[in-house]
Amino acid sequence: MVGRDGRRYNMVMTQPITIIDRGRGPQLSTSRITVLDVFYYLHRGHDFDFIHAAMPSLTRAEFDTVVEYVAAHRVELIEQDRRAEEAIRRDIAEQRAKGLYAEIDESIPVEERVARMRAKLHQRLAGKTGDRAAG
Repeated sequence: MVGRDGRRYNMVMTQPITIIDRGRGPQLSTSRITVLDVFYYLHRGHDFDFIHAAMPSLTRAEFDTVVEYVAAHRVELIEQDRRAEEAIRRDIAEQRAKGLYAEIDESIPVEERVARMRAKLHQRLAGKTGDRAAG
């Protein structure tokens, strides 16, 4: 913007931070972070610093807005969190039943697990390349 004195000025427009619903449930008006994203950590006793490390784009002002919303909707959010955790457990059980979910064998060093996964990936890629060449 050019001022009356002819100099250019950068105008920083600040929008109020509110909780809105764009179809994904309550979320910050200033980002795609949902209330449940933050509530997951709040409900488990984590503070702003911990949550900010997990979500670096979350500002203190946004966090404070979510905390205020949580204070007014705590019971409802606890129930939503419980249902989400239940759905995750159910999905994992279904994946295990189909053989799609394998427990991590902690007795095997990470480097060895990574090497095994790379070998499987190379086998799959080689198989796909071979299928195309043969067809």
